[in-house]
Amino acid sequence: MHLSMVIVTDMFGGMFVEEFDSLDWGSKEDKNHFKDLTTKIGTVIMGRKTFESIGRPLPNRLNIVLTHKNYRNSDNVIFLRGTPENIINQILDMKITEAAIIGGKKVFEDFLPFVDKIFITLEPIILKNSHKLNPSLFLNFKLVTTNVLNENGTIVLEYKKIQ
Repeated sequence: MHLSMVIVTDMFGGMFVEEFDSLDWGSKEDKNHFKDLTTKIGTVIMGRKTFESIGRPLPNRLNIVLTHKNYRNSDNVIFLRGTPENIINQILDMKITEAAIIGGKKVFEDFLPFVDKIFITLEPIILKNSHKLNPSLFLNFKLVTTNVLNENGTIVLEYKKIQ
């Protein structure tokens, strides 16, 4: 399975400002990049808190939400539970071969060993009281492309796993 991680951070790698972060601090250009990329991939995987902070299923994508609570699946939302390996196998059983991990922090950390590509948008801002992922988690990745999204300095860094 091809798994990408799609993250937006401040200039110091900060993200997740509060428990239910609305991501209002990200730029319009990053939101468009996120929409285009994840729609092309077709399936997004997120934790329940991320799903609730978005407030609705992302359109034109299969939304896989990881939770321990019981929820009813709908047209484009599937609620799953289990280890990352178990979740990946359930997704493969659905004949899905590509997905994007979109948050939150625990989902990023749990699925990183299975990710082969990372897209990090750096916004030129500083978030107060933000949480960061451990930088050592990314040691097995190599920068392959950069893309400037706007005149403010928002950039996307694309990394691939070192084989």
